[in-house]
Amino acid sequence: MMAKTKTKTRPSTWRDLVQYSSKRPASKAAFRKRALNFARSLLLLLVVGILGAGGWWLSRNDFSQDFLAWNQMDQPIDRVTFDSDGVLDHRWFQNWFGPLRGRTLMQIDIGELQAELLREPQIAYSQISRVFPSTLQVRVIEKAPILILRLGKKGGGYQDWMVSSDGDLYQGAGYARNTVSLLPSLAISPQELKPEPSGNGYRRLDEIAAITPLLELARREYPAIYRDWKVLTYSNPKETGPGSYVKILSGKVKEIRFSPQNYAAQMKRLKYLLLEPDFRRKKVIESIDLSHNRSVFAKL
Repeated sequence: MMAKTKTKTRPSTWRDLVQYSSKRPASKAAFRKRALNFARSLLLLLVVGILGAGGWWLSRNDFSQDFLAWNQMDQPIDRVTFDSDGVLDHRWFQNWFGPLRGRTLMQIDIGELQAELLREPQIAYSQISRVFPSTLQVRVIEKAPILILRLGKKGGGYQDWMVSSDGDLYQGAGYARNTVSLLPSLAISPQELKPEPSGNGYRRLDEIAAITPLLELARREYPAIYRDWKVLTYSNPKETGPGSYVKILSGKVKEIRFSPQNYAAQMKRLKYLLLEPDFRRKKVIESIDLSHNRSVFAKL
């Protein structure tokens, strides 16, 4: 009788395969790659640690000031440049800022200086820059007056207030008399002037923003007519109802009345009307009312 012999069969599926695992790398190249990755991770941790320790040390030591002094970058300010798009000049800034007294660029608080300049009612924008080693650059944009508000003083006389295009009131600095004299005067009721809570000056006249387009248009495109305008007054210029108007008192026409909208069309009608022979012959015209759409009412 023949004995049964075991026959070694092949695995029928992939699950029957015997899996071998080894913690050792399959080759020297794989071992070298694993060691290199480990070294990189260790180096990265070392760099992060050094940077963190360095930042902590700098925060506890006055290194930045010593470094600037060592590199001669923290010298006393020896030059201040001042640039403005308006009438303020370098002398004004010197008087406003005061003596430098040996201060350096790093001792100037840029943010605080810009904020202080913006608190000046004549200044709309300011920019301060450090130019190492020892130059301070100052640039400002000024508000431009479009009207003059003349207020009487208790002790007699009067005081002029500039009125900007957005209705801010301020006592201007640096304006020539002939420049101010060309601006129309604003005539309003004293009740419309609201003092500032601080007691310095008056609050903004919001209605002026609705009148500014008329003044800018007249000054730019109708300079001969604009130069004759003396006094401006208004009533509800932010509205468009029957009681809303802008009134100009001038030399040639004693009273010109505008509707606070579509100023371009009204100025065109005014120009053509003043070129008419009957109007040109008159030295003084009593009134012209342009506030009724296309209808014009004139009194010679």
